[in-house]
Amino acid sequence: MTGLKMCVMMLFHPIVVSEHIKRQRGEPGFKRLTVALVLILLALALAVNIFSIYYTHYPLASVSVRKANLLLECGKLFVPVLTWVLASYAMTTILDGGTMIGEAMLYNALTLVPYVVFTVPAVLLSRLMDGGQAGLYGVITGGLLLWVVMLMIVGIKEMNEYSVGKTLLVVLLTLFTMAVMWATIVLLFTISSQFVTMIREVYYEIVYRL
Repeated sequence: MTGLKMCVMMLFHPIVVSEHIKRQRGEPGFKRLTVALVLILLALALAVNIFSIYYTHYPLASVSVRKANLLLECGKLFVPVLTWVLASYAMTTILDGGTMIGEAMLYNALTLVPYVVFTVPAVLLSRLMDGGQAGLYGVITGGLLLWVVMLMIVGIKEMNEYSVGKTLLVVLLTLFTMAVMWATIVLLFTISSQFVTMIREVYYEIVYRL
């Protein structure tokens, strides 16, 4: 199954894609395909995200073009996905899962296919809408987000051959782990910023007194 076929199948038969990924475990050619496909899908998701920021009709836009911080918007897209991959992989490793990190990364990158494929038409459709149709546009974009999340949950179940109950447990533990990871990062960033500020103040004080 080629990379393009996997992307198409992800829209209609995600379980088939998960089974194919497991069957290809250990194949050298598939490892190269995994790396290429992950990078391509992340790049496409980034491009689509930037396109949506700049071309969504102004009354429907959630982010003002003038105030948009591209680095922040990219972080809002990739950080949840990457932390989900790491946290879910950690939980499945603990709870007898059979997924390798590369397989988890590939499957979760493929879950971005609906976002990549349908965001551009949704943005173009927004050009025909006005502020009174913001609710409809919100349903469309929210539906795409829900689609991606459901594919991620299906991936945990099928890639690790879990029951429904165990899948829900892993999802809850994954969300908790993600919250801990984000809190730790924020704490470390805050501490490092305060430390840098303190060093700067000490330096200026020493220079001033000399």
